[in-house]
Amino acid sequence: MKNKKTIKYKYNPNEWEESKSVEVTPEKGTKSELSTSIRLPKAMVQKLKKIASKKGEIGYQTLIKMWIAERLDDEAA
Repeated sequence: MKNKKTIKYKYNPNEWEESKSVEVTPEKGTKSELSTSIRLPKAMVQKLKKIASKKGEIGYQTLIKMWIAERLDDEAA
């Protein structure tokens, strides 16, 4: 049996910059969404849910999409 390395995720709420938030709008007339799945540790999902509820009436998956969109914009710039 191989030993698996555990990667710990630490979220720092002070890193959230509201000014960098972007609105994600799908293109009209096209199937612009692709369903994908990733496996996340239960503890990470619990933290995501807690952070999303603090941000307002958004779900944790929406929060993930927002963060990915922000990072893509930063990296593409």
